[in-house]
Amino acid sequence: MSRTALITGASGFVGGHLAERLAGEGWRVRALVRASSNTARLAQLGAELHTGALDDVDAISAAASGADCVFHLAALTTAPDEATFRRANAEGTRNVALAMLRAGTRPRRLVYLSSYAACGPAVGGRPRRLSETPAPLTAYGRSKLEGEEAAREVEAAGIELLVLRAPAVYGPGDRAFLPVYRMARLALSPVPTGPERRIHVIYVHDLVTALVNAATAPAGTFPVAEPVAHRFTDLVDVIGRAVRGKRPLHVPIPAAVLRGAGALSDRLGLGGGGVFSREKADEMLAEAWVCDLTGAEALLPAATPLDTGTAETARWYRTQGWL
Repeated sequence: MSRTALITGASGFVGGHLAERLAGEGWRVRALVRASSNTARLAQLGAELHTGALDDVDAISAAASGADCVFHLAALTTAPDEATFRRANAEGTRNVALAMLRAGTRPRRLVYLSSYAACGPAVGGRPRRLSETPAPLTAYGRSKLEGEEAAREVEAAGIELLVLRAPAVYGPGDRAFLPVYRMARLALSPVPTGPERRIHVIYVHDLVTALVNAATAPAGTFPVAEPVAHRFTDLVDVIGRAVRGKRPLHVPIPAAVLRGAGALSDRLGLGGGGVFSREKADEMLAEAWVCDLTGAEALLPAATPLDTGTAETARWYRTQGWL
């Protein structure tokens, strides 16, 4: 018997890939979309479209009724201020939870896509553990942590919850990493000065695998990533080789310059919770964005190596004329 999934954020980067995977595996896919969303890809997949926003509990409830699993992916990653982040990522998630509780036929499970930003960076040279008290650095991270807490409101009613924390996601369709690829095309890569920083990343197809497995895995909270703590300089070098066949020139950016630029952006009202701010500078300069992945094997048994994923991403950018 076919299973039914509701995806919020289905017209976005990760959501589109998830909808494609689920449809290919025989799921009946429902998508909660805004009236302004580009739904052509979803229509081609045969997805059932439900128009509504994260502040429309009735629309979400109607879309969720009878679903086996709700994948809540819709979120803001940039916003002009903390209040906007909270409305979308915290209150929006609370509305999804409330809608599931009000659904005529309650879904069995909620899968909430959270972020490493919710728990904060690693400190002391070791991966951050789930048992550690979260310490988000940014308005985005704080809103995603509050979203995790809001998602837990379904558990008291017997709805299963799996929270999946993801690091930076890259792959075909992603625009966040695109500037790094474009700089690499110019044979340049800005690199913050100071101690070497380490990060986890995840290829979008691997994140989708983890999300699909999250529909049946034991409930709980799990970080998921390629299990390699990449040095930031190695990351930009791998992207450079994917784009030009050789490493780019590292352009050192002093930490004080980054923090100063972030503070100036905030003072001029250009940053806030947006693309760049003092908080974003602190995020970039953190010691490491690495989590303890114990237990994540159930969601992602094998991960795409960085060189393979970046090469495939560069090829996709070229075919789309983005690079």
